[in-house]
Amino acid sequence: MAVDRKPKKWKMAIIVWIAIVPLIFTIMPFFKPRLIALGLNPIVVELLLTTVLVILMVYVAQPLLMKLFKKWLNK
Repeated sequence: MAVDRKPKKWKMAIIVWIAIVPLIFTIMPFFKPRLIALGLNPIVVELLLTTVLVILMVYVAQPLLMKLFKKWLNK
């Protein structure tokens, strides 16, 4: 019977970094100027975009990377 172990925290930190950096570097520069140009308050824009980033991170990027790096995470 195989025992599922929790991945080490440092490995999870690497997965989070791999997931979040591309999201930040693509979504923020693309959408932030456009939303500010629409007249939205910069603070509201930051809150909106960070909310979108967290949702993408938790429901898309991280699960995909967890599957991709499953063997390494469980070593």
